[in-house]
Amino acid sequence: MDRRAFAGLMIIEMMLAFGNNFAASFNLIYLYEELHMPIWSGPIYLAMGFAISILVSLWMSWKPHLDPRNALIAGLCFLIGEYALFFFVRDGWILSFAVGLAFGMYYPLFWTPFNILMAQMTRKGDRGVTYGAFFFVWPLATFAAPFLGALVIDFASYQMMFAIGIAIIIATAFVVFAYRAYIPKDQVMRIRLEAVGKRNVIALLGEGGFEGVFWADFVIIAWWFVKDEVQLGILFSLFGLSAGIMAIILGKVSDKIQNRRFFVQVSALSSIPFVVLISLASSLEEYAIATGLLEFACFMFPVFLFAIITDKLEDTKNDSVISREYLLDIGRVSTIVILMVLLYLGVKPQVCLLVSIPFLLMIALAHEPTKAATVLPVGVGHTDQLH
Repeated sequence: MDRRAFAGLMIIEMMLAFGNNFAASFNLIYLYEELHMPIWSGPIYLAMGFAISILVSLWMSWKPHLDPRNALIAGLCFLIGEYALFFFVRDGWILSFAVGLAFGMYYPLFWTPFNILMAQMTRKGDRGVTYGAFFFVWPLATFAAPFLGALVIDFASYQMMFAIGIAIIIATAFVVFAYRAYIPKDQVMRIRLEAVGKRNVIALLGEGGFEGVFWADFVIIAWWFVKDEVQLGILFSLFGLSAGIMAIILGKVSDKIQNRRFFVQVSALSSIPFVVLISLASSLEEYAIATGLLEFACFMFPVFLFAIITDKLEDTKNDSVISREYLLDIGRVSTIVILMVLLYLGVKPQVCLLVSIPFLLMIALAHEPTKAATVLPVGVGHTDQLH
């Protein structure tokens, strides 16, 4: 891929990250506030979506080849459909399942080919910093988008927020179309768990398990403490800033210390105390501080675990991406279902987060067979010159 493809991929991610965070941050809140859904049922659409994503990953693995350009646009169309449902469906249960179906198609159709294209831009010597740069885009968008989305809700309505989100996603689809000439057309990918390795399979299931419970539960906990959308937007923005700061730090150190497993273990194990602090928080201030620290600590392991898997399958990067997504989605579904059961039984949302601790321990089992050779630091801006 050349410089224009790299720039295009970054622009696409920036636009999607902003548009999706602008609206998606309040999906659960909308179900609770506007449709009066019981607290345990909120994550239904996430559980259903990731379950469908598992099946789509299997389908991708069986296909002779996939055109990432068409898959990206198809995924964005499903995301547009997901937000459009909030305009027309007023029954919370029907909306949850319909949104789950749309989300389950959007997630793998967009993110699997996107991550494949991202992986193809990297090599072992610059993979950590490049992945860190791409991962940084999301928390950067999270810093501003939820707060702006909350302001739209406060001054207008949820529907206006979803309408603006749809407009941004449509614009993103046009950018994908504009850059399609610079995106490789035919891609082959296979789920190969044996190549990933047993310990890394466990680590990826652990990452997915942590993400599942954290992504759903941290919104519910925030809503538990704060019922005002604007305050929630500020809170979500604070969390994004914390993760963004960690991304900047990672960009500076990742190419100086090539032991990726060390970063994964430090990140996963250092997250555990902050999970405990969240479960013990008795005020919004305590929760905000603990969650900011957790975001700061846990941002590292997805970047470097992804790099480890790509390193192991250096000659078949596509296989590393789809295998990773398949395992992550299995872990996500598992913990979201556990979370829903605990909430149904009356367990406080912040206590439910303790479920993530065993999964953080699983992440620490990640295995890196050989230490990468020491290389000179490579800046993110030079990535495009490698291809």
